[in-house]
Amino acid sequence: MSQSANSRPAASLAEFTPFFKAFCNGTRARIMEQLMAGEVCVCEITAHVKMSQPLISHHLAILRDTGFVRLRGEGARTYYSIDWQQFDEKVAGFTGLVRALRREDAAPSRACG
Repeated sequence: MSQSANSRPAASLAEFTPFFKAFCNGTRARIMEQLMAGEVCVCEITAHVKMSQPLISHHLAILRDTGFVRLRGEGARTYYSIDWQQFDEKVAGFTGLVRALRREDAAPSRACG
């Protein structure tokens, strides 16, 4: 079975809910697209997304909770970037679990007959 970011097999698709929550909102998806180009200051994100700083901070907190967005403070500014190792592990864990579930479901059902 697949390995999740904390090196144990993922038990179900539900374990990936935080990962997908990061992308199920248009604002967070736009933030993630911007972060995929490299580290950016929160003020750059605010200008790019055209939303208030408190609202952007809320979305960034959700992204940080996924474990693949990190922050770095430098003076009065805060910079955000993607932790590619965590991101890649989550993606690999998800695709590995899907592959495992597809193999388990490959046999015809015998539950009703």
